[in-house]
Amino acid sequence: MLMKKILLTMFLAVTTAVAMAQTTNYTDDLIVTVEGEPLEAQETTIIVEKCSDGTYNLALNNFILGGMIPVGNIVVDGIVANDENGISTFSVNKNINITAGEGGTDEDWIGTQLGEIPVSLTGKMTAEKLYCAIDITMEGLGVINVVFGSEDAVTGINGIAVENGAK
Repeated sequence: MLMKKILLTMFLAVTTAVAMAQTTNYTDDLIVTVEGEPLEAQETTIIVEKCSDGTYNLALNNFILGGMIPVGNIVVDGIVANDENGISTFSVNKNINITAGEGGTDEDWIGTQLGEIPVSLTGKMTAEKLYCAIDITMEGLGVINVVFGSEDAVTGINGIAVENGAK
């Protein structure tokens, strides 16, 4: 009987921790640059989950390079952010494994065949907007630069007006 109570308590603790996670879907333009050449912007959604321990998980699912080459799901977890004045900033460098996107098999998504790859992720977010830059190093393709959203939209700074003659 005691074991059942312990297991029930552990189950409730885990369930509560999972329930406390907050998920936000951000939809904006995604601009991919390959070998210095930007590809056409595509609207996409990035999912950000705030975990009960205060870290974030970021997911760019079903990423298709240039709208033609299926890469897969790019997920970076355990992101530590600094929160100040309603803006969370983050920067992380880590190795990840890209997983298969929806539909098809692992072989249909090139990311699953790359193994562990280095990813650099920097960004800012508010409750409404996300800006992030992701550098993905892919063998044979070099560094793929992915920019989501607008940094100005997150910070609220759209430019500084200076009157003529002001010093």
